Amino acid sequence: MSPFLERALHIGAIIGFSWVLVYTSRFVFRQLFLRRLKTREKRVDLSRKLNTFLPLFQSVVTYFVVFFALVLVLREIGVDATAILAGAGVVGIAVGFGAQTLIRDILTGLFLVFEDSLSVGDTVQIGDITGTVEEIGLRVTRIRTLSGALVTIPNGEISRIVNYNRGFSRAVVEVSVAYEVDIDRAVEVLQRVVAAYQESHPNLLLGEPSVQRIVRLEGSGVVLRVVVQVLPQKHWEVERDLLYHIKKAFDAERIEIPYPKYVVFLDTPGKT
Repeated sequence: MSPFLERALHIGAIIGFSWVLVYTSRFVFRQLFLRRLKTREKRVDLSRKLNTFLPLFQSVVTYFVVFFALVLVLREIGVDATAILAGAGVVGIAVGFGAQTLIRDILTGLFLVFEDSLSVGDTVQIGDITGTVEEIGLRVTRIRTLSGALVTIPNGEISRIVNYNRGFSRAVVEVSVAYEVDIDRAVEVLQRVVAAYQESHPNLLLGEPSVQRIVRLEGSGVVLRVVVQVLPQKHWEVERDLLYHIKKAFDAERIEIPYPKYVVFLDTPGKT
């Protein structure tokens, strides 16, 4: 066998093995994650976890496999691999000094994933951006807002995360009634509305709702509050539904919701 053909076979074997390793790693990681998540987290959404971890680990494995395959191929064609690795180390040091922001983004992205701060499919608030996480990469995180805009945030800029998918949410509804309204009667109506809503949505509410009496006095009315513990991400839906049913109930019971009023005194000339 000629040396040229032998090198070609070696290079083909390296490329083929690398390709098999990259695509096999997805199956192996998937099985490992499924086994670990099933034993440690009984109620977790497995698809959400897999969509978060698998692309990240697949990217890391692909980078490493491609790099070492390239080194082996270059060695087969006569290029000194030791010099390549040494040069890569020097370049890495230079890049490290000049790309600290990039390194910070990558490290922050890894910590976000391993600490389970957020996952693909979570509804989160990062700074003034609120939306659903579509992708968590090594360098950036992409969030789809309610308006449909896709926002890309460098991981290094993420300092505080509000996650609406962890454990439970609370629907907090505050309503105002006029000072002339009987507070006990208004509270009774609220309790009736909340009880009816809980009966019609048993799988949505967690625990017993709380109807609080007076939480604040305002210039035009008295503020009452309803607090309901609900499933993650369902607090917006519950708040909208409760506001609708409370308004209907207040109208039926003739309980006045305050609005700005003005009293005008007319001073007629010639009258005492």
